[in-house]
Amino acid sequence: MRLHTVVGCELPDELRRQNLELFAQGDFAATNDAAEVLSLGRAGAALKFPPATQAVVARVDDGVRAFTGYAERGGGAGLDLLLWPERRACVIRTEGYPGRHGGQALGFAAGSGRVLVAGGNDPLDSDALVGWASFDTATGALDARRGDGDALAEPRAFASITELGSRLLVSGGEKPVQGVPEGDIEPYATAEIFDVERGFTGEQIALHSARTHHAAVTLADGRTLLVGGRTKVGTTSIAQYQLELVDPTTRRASVGDAITPRIDPTALRLSDDRIFVGGGTALDGSLAAPAGEWLTPAGRRDATRASLDVAPRFERAFVATAGGGVLAVGGCEDRPPASSDDAQACARCGRGCVPLDGFDAWWIDRDGVASPVALEGISAPRPRLLPGSDGSPWLVAASADNPEQLRLFRFDAWARRFTSIDLGAGVRLPRPGMPAPLSLAADTFIWLDESEDAGELLGLRLGTRGRYAQDLALVLQSEPLDPDRPRHLVPTGPTGDSASYDGTLTLRDDGVSIRVADTDYADVTIRLKLDPLAEAPPVVRLGSVALGGAACPWPTGAAGGADVDRPTIVRRGRKAWLRFHGESAQPCPVEPGRLTLALTGGDAPSIVTELEVVRSAE
Repeated sequence: MRLHTVVGCELPDELRRQNLELFAQGDFAATNDAAEVLSLGRAGAALKFPPATQAVVARVDDGVRAFTGYAERGGGAGLDLLLWPERRACVIRTEGYPGRHGGQALGFAAGSGRVLVAGGNDPLDSDALVGWASFDTATGALDARRGDGDALAEPRAFASITELGSRLLVSGGEKPVQGVPEGDIEPYATAEIFDVERGFTGEQIALHSARTHHAAVTLADGRTLLVGGRTKVGTTSIAQYQLELVDPTTRRASVGDAITPRIDPTALRLSDDRIFVGGGTALDGSLAAPAGEWLTPAGRRDATRASLDVAPRFERAFVATAGGGVLAVGGCEDRPPASSDDAQACARCGRGCVPLDGFDAWWIDRDGVASPVALEGISAPRPRLLPGSDGSPWLVAASADNPEQLRLFRFDAWARRFTSIDLGAGVRLPRPGMPAPLSLAADTFIWLDESEDAGELLGLRLGTRGRYAQDLALVLQSEPLDPDRPRHLVPTGPTGDSASYDGTLTLRDDGVSIRVADTDYADVTIRLKLDPLAEAPPVVRLGSVALGGAACPWPTGAAGGADVDRPTIVRRGRKAWLRFHGESAQPCPVEPGRLTLALTGGDAPSIVTELEVVRSAE
């Protein structure tokens, strides 16, 4: 294993004298061999981790500061692991790129671990308009170019970047022109290909439609979906309504379905692989309605729409939640100031004014049904929402008593509210008016900002939880600062009367699933401990299969009593065995591959006092 730090964010001398703690994760039962404590001087030493190790968490801490890292093994030899300062923004030195004034495209290739920033809208720096920077999230290595031979073929502002097979695709955008009305600037009908090893290849893909100020997302099948933006029909600008798809194999674009036209929309790939499209404006600057709509995993129209309770707002923030839902926060409404005092408050909005009823937030489930989320004491005219572990997205906004100072908040899915997180003084956070931050993983982000004379690329790590995390006795583990909230268990939607947690997990019906957050499993053993008052074990969902439901019931036996056998599920490959009351049912089929884990209620209430998950088929 090779340790790295970001240039300019190296370990301070005090931390170099501390020990490095390493924790192995993978599809094996917890063992003492999965932890090592080494001096930093022994970096590169052979580790006695289990052969099945698939990920490593690293931490060095002196009680005041900490550096942490997380990395998963690829197909090559060894493992590169980048240590980030924990809960402190790190400026990534990009050698003069990017420029200022926004307009840069920002994207991430998860397969190669590379971040790409390309183009921009800086009128005083022509090289930055075709420049780019590539950041290796495994080693911290940076490659930045300004107008070299492998730069963008055309100056591009407000383009998009998506993963396209093993490469990255920079699509659309516009030629940066100053002093010209936005509607008169010609958008591009081309896309360029970036190779993570060689830079821009010079190859261009012809798009069916020119578009700028659009959104783009990579579908589950690897195709790029282009959504919304501004385009031109002849000499007339219009808001783009036609979806477009780019195939990574053929390198060809095809026309997709028509949806609500939106300029500057948000597009999110959800946990069920559907696509959510929200926000944006019409060509005249009015808000696009409905506030949000869903597309199928293949990028086709879907009938699902966000509830009319969720009013459109300028710069409303959206983030995906577990179970195919979306969290929507803040934004300003489309109205003029009502008074001079109102105008002063509205100045914090990029467009529109502070809603007369106050800033709002909504948890929208997979069917578009919206439930209000508490936002008391939070000012959110131009908020940022970022994915978080444990089903708890991060919100960058301000407190109502100090609306000029950005702060960090975290969503509590059980309480449906945001809580303030203290990062200490001087920690930089993503600001409005810049390209949307990029999520590398839950709790790890990259974003762009500006100093007085240059653009800057920054990174921030707030956690290291990953898909191979080892979780035991989940119901018994609670959040230290909020003991009523179980750690690593998250409802996939507003719980209502379906589920509750008060030291035990009560599941009353199948209205909502309680998911083990962030993780997935190969062969696994799941043990439950029930309260004596429980009428039945819960339904356990492995992937989309309901174990303990009507199609695959628990074995029957004597009910009740504190000394009954613990309901147990053992999954091996494509089969799962259910055991209860000393009996074992015939195996039930499950899907192949890695599966998520969740609990729901069945025909009778279930009270779970302990949930144990062992990453092996014992």
